[in-house]
Amino acid sequence: MTTSPPTLRPRPLAFRLLVVFVGAVAIWALMRWLNETLLTDGLTIPVRLANAALVCGLSIPLIVLARRHLDRRPWAGLGLDPLRQAGRPFLVGVAAFLVPSAVGLTAALLTGWVDLQPQVPWATILGWAALLVMLVFFFEALPEELIFRGYLQRNLSTVTAPWVAALGQAVLFTAFGAGLWVASEGWGVLAERGVMFFAVAVVLGLLRVQTGSLWTPIGFHLAFQVVAQSLLGERMSTSNEGGLMLTAIISAFVLATTVTAFLLPREVNWSRPEPERTSGHDLDRSLR
Repeated sequence: MTTSPPTLRPRPLAFRLLVVFVGAVAIWALMRWLNETLLTDGLTIPVRLANAALVCGLSIPLIVLARRHLDRRPWAGLGLDPLRQAGRPFLVGVAAFLVPSAVGLTAALLTGWVDLQPQVPWATILGWAALLVMLVFFFEALPEELIFRGYLQRNLSTVTAPWVAALGQAVLFTAFGAGLWVASEGWGVLAERGVMFFAVAVVLGLLRVQTGSLWTPIGFHLAFQVVAQSLLGERMSTSNEGGLMLTAIISAFVLATTVTAFLLPREVNWSRPEPERTSGHDLDRSLR
């Protein structure tokens, strides 16, 4: 007669959230300190590549170790499905941003409300956008979604309704992002950055609940940053930046969940906590 090994209990929730949140702040603070201390040429492409490698290279081990030693639960619970299953939810996330963004921007351009003027050849603009896809994925989309919509939101949803968990991680993301900006730019940016980070995090958190996959907010985050940095950077100019923001960026956030519901319809649990239940045998096997 054989007996299953006992299930290992996770560490207290508040302790787990604190460790991972502080770890995330430490990673980005380390990156900024290295940039300010060792680099004097600004954010060149090699520096951006190094930053992406550092942030991604530290964030993934942080969550792996937290999942193994703090949660004591399988990696699969975070919603980061294997690559063979990631395509559809990832593309839904990309489309949830690009479709309303493209429609809004096209209407604004056709009516003359917004104009865009390239400041460099189109080949340079397209090449930069292609490079941005890689930089944003490894520097922002993957590590930030894994930490906040993956680890923190998943852990919060074990004890509270998923929509509340989405709001909870948005508060943490706001403290993280706005705090880093205040540390480098001063308190004057707090209100603007705080509102922006909270709004972005709420939408990303709702997409995570809506699809059950972390790949959807990763895809949305990637599309958002690539489009925003391409249109609002120095390579393009406009006489109506507010109109550009409203039609090409804000419209996508407003309509993101609607587009996602149309492209990936499924029954969604918004109100019941989703505790993780793992047998001792399954847990032992997952941690080997």
